Amino acid sequence: MKKQISAILIAATLATAVFPSPSFAVIPVPPPGPPPGGGGGAGGAGGIIGVAAFFVIYDLIRRTTCSGDFLYMGGPGFTTKIKASDTILTPPQCIPPKRAVVRARG
Repeated sequence: MKKQISAILIAATLATAVFPSPSFAVIPVPPPGPPPGGGGGAGGAGGIIGVAAFFVIYDLIRRTTCSGDFLYMGGPGFTTKIKASDTILTPPQCIPPKRAVVRARG
């Protein structure tokens, strides 16, 4: 098995040395100045949308399951009381089920 892997690596090295491709072309260095495109743009917007989506999903998970506020972000229903005028989804009241106690006889 070692001989086959060595032979493949040698063949690949020789093939890249003997048969150069356009992917090895030298790219000229651009002149100094501002980057093309101005930066930001869709990449910056994608990051903001991703962070907002994370917070929405986290809030839905903590308000609809019994996982609670596992990142300790707080908010109504977790660190403060919910007012009657608040229009938010209240977290569920999760009570663990009671288990039977097994005791030894005698």
